[in-house]
Amino acid sequence: MRSVMYFSSFLCFFVFLSACSDSSDRTRELNPYAGDELWMCKPGAQSNRCLELDQTATYIYSDTSQAVFEHSPSVDPEFDCFYVYPTVDLREEPGNTEDLANDEPMLEALNNQAARFTELCDIYAPLYHQMTIGIYDLDDYRDTEFFSIAFNDIDTAFTQYLHESGSRPFVLIGHSQGAQLLHELLLQRFESNTKLRQRLISALLIGPLELLIDLRGIVFDDGSDTIPFCTHATETGCVIAYDSIAAGGQGERTGPQRPCVNPTQLGGNPGVLENTIWATDNGMSFPNTVETPWVGYPDLHTAECESDGWLAIDTIPEERKPPLSPQILQLVLPSNVYGSTLHDVDVNWAMGDLLRIVATQAANVP
Repeated sequence: MRSVMYFSSFLCFFVFLSACSDSSDRTRELNPYAGDELWMCKPGAQSNRCLELDQTATYIYSDTSQAVFEHSPSVDPEFDCFYVYPTVDLREEPGNTEDLANDEPMLEALNNQAARFTELCDIYAPLYHQMTIGIYDLDDYRDTEFFSIAFNDIDTAFTQYLHESGSRPFVLIGHSQGAQLLHELLLQRFESNTKLRQRLISALLIGPLELLIDLRGIVFDDGSDTIPFCTHATETGCVIAYDSIAAGGQGERTGPQRPCVNPTQLGGNPGVLENTIWATDNGMSFPNTVETPWVGYPDLHTAECESDGWLAIDTIPEERKPPLSPQILQLVLPSNVYGSTLHDVDVNWAMGDLLRIVATQAANVP
């Protein structure tokens, strides 16, 4: 209840002060996200990076045939996607990103994880003073001022989103630090807020999710209410969460069992990832016949939730492997700096399924 009171008070304060002045400078002083400068993507902004990024992809099928698919952003979509990018500030000293002028690291994450969703929704993607990667050396990082600074940015950006969006339904999308901040947003904003929860199509909270140790879903303070994990593709107001790992790998299997929502089990071909999507300029060795900035491998890899909650992905599909499959997917990713985890590319593996699920959920909004 305290989060609802806080939100209501803040919103009333925001509306009252905004009414006192027509000055855009005054509005931005109250909420810096009222302007366009702190948004990578926002409908109507002078620069919408989500619409500037080329998502054209070449699909390579198991019989080695290929087809090029142009990416077409939806015209006047009926819902929004609020996206929070993962940790891109790789400084080892605990702190927060200070300079938001250089958005190149953020754009790489945006390009890989969110821009393709423009085929379904209007995307709101704020810049924020995120925690550096060094913060994760602290056991209690969620209790630090560094977490508070990052969360306050996202909370303020979400306030501005609510101010601009009316009553439109929305999807929350976050990876790694982005998922952690959205988890906190759900705890702070959605308890007992019936109207807000009715607008939530789903929340994609993807890796690392050791913070979600209650397998019922996102549990609020008194434990009597939750936002549940999704169990079928038409369910709305629920959470999709997983951490991916190379099948057969050990990785960093620490901590309690984590939740695992297998995207292939939500209306897809059970156990088979619908389409994995890779950028062709990221150093992977793709076929020289591919001239698009993206390449996709439909129905190639499998995914299964293991007993400890990891989503195990078959990165070396053996007899189903097409001759044109890039070797780097088989040899490099399973042995990255995270051990056998596939953390950096959690979203890429399941992109086809995530798009399908969100489209189905949006079509079933009450």
